[in-house]
Amino acid sequence: MSRLLGRIPWFTLTLSAVLVARFMAELRAATDTLAPGSPGHFTLLAMGASDRAQVLGQGEWWRLFTATALHGSPAHLIGNLTTFLIVGFLLEPMIGIGWFALLYFTGGFCGAVASMMLNSADALSVGASGAIMATLAALFTLSFHAGAPRPGLMRRVAGGSLIPALMPAVARGGTVVDVNAHLGGCLTGAVVGFIMLIVWNDEEETVPGRTIAAVLAGVWVAMTAWAFAASGQTYMDYARPGLDYIPTEKIPADIEALKDDSYQLIEHYPRDPRAHLFRGLYLLEQHHVADAEPYFRDAKRLGDDSPVMTREFQDWNLALLALTVRAQNRGAEAGSIVAPLCADIAALDQRTRQTLEITKLCN
Repeated sequence: MSRLLGRIPWFTLTLSAVLVARFMAELRAATDTLAPGSPGHFTLLAMGASDRAQVLGQGEWWRLFTATALHGSPAHLIGNLTTFLIVGFLLEPMIGIGWFALLYFTGGFCGAVASMMLNSADALSVGASGAIMATLAALFTLSFHAGAPRPGLMRRVAGGSLIPALMPAVARGGTVVDVNAHLGGCLTGAVVGFIMLIVWNDEEETVPGRTIAAVLAGVWVAMTAWAFAASGQTYMDYARPGLDYIPTEKIPADIEALKDDSYQLIEHYPRDPRAHLFRGLYLLEQHHVADAEPYFRDAKRLGDDSPVMTREFQDWNLALLALTVRAQNRGAEAGSIVAPLCADIAALDQRTRQTLEITKLCN
């Protein structure tokens, strides 16, 4: 019975439950959303997402600990937990809770540091993937120990996850996969795993230094708890601006919805550039071209520094602005507005490309 209990990855299961609970707390506290079930920019910033502007510019070092316990969407969480559970069942019983927890927290912190230093200053980073990359790298490294129970399986799992995780990619919804966090965690896991290989004699059944590893892991846990306490003191300062943006469920789904909602959205969310875009689109559909132009210009002005005005929205708004200008017999001005879009049509999303093709703005 004790041998069976020893094969259960208690840390993996407990931490997985904690990450799920933390994500549910994000959703309950959300003041803005990126998509249904996905916390928005200001919510993530308030909950403890990390970027260089906040960590170095504002001295909020605690974000390097809190960011690894947050996730940006259900798919993000599920993907990380699936990989973590697989590696946890393979590696945690082999090296023990102390070493596995130390490996996880050290990898998560180093991944957060790499993300902060190598990404752009205002690129928010969240997720446990840096920590999970550390466990995967250690899984591969320790598969070469004589005591590895299933070395072939360990290498296949590690290789099958690490290789795609270290390649630049864009996740569904347009969020960028944080390769720098993955790289930082991977290198950390490889180093810690190599250290374990050095100190772990083939004749020994378990890795030496389990007690010391457990104590160090406990220090990481204490520092993470302290970091979340610090984040709570600034929560509303960062979360409050999220109330200025349209909730995902209120985004108009079609032109008919714009008829009913566009004016109310402007009234309730004047700082959201999308509200101005939707109002301008409705007026354009009603052939009120001159009235629509100021709304598209406001959307452009507000959208330059807005986290909710995605590249796709900015491009579409620019195309619509050019259309309203041309419809008022200002062809040269319209051409200059739309020129950046026409120069690289292949990079545009389908909606903007269709707008340009139907209106022949690039001809």
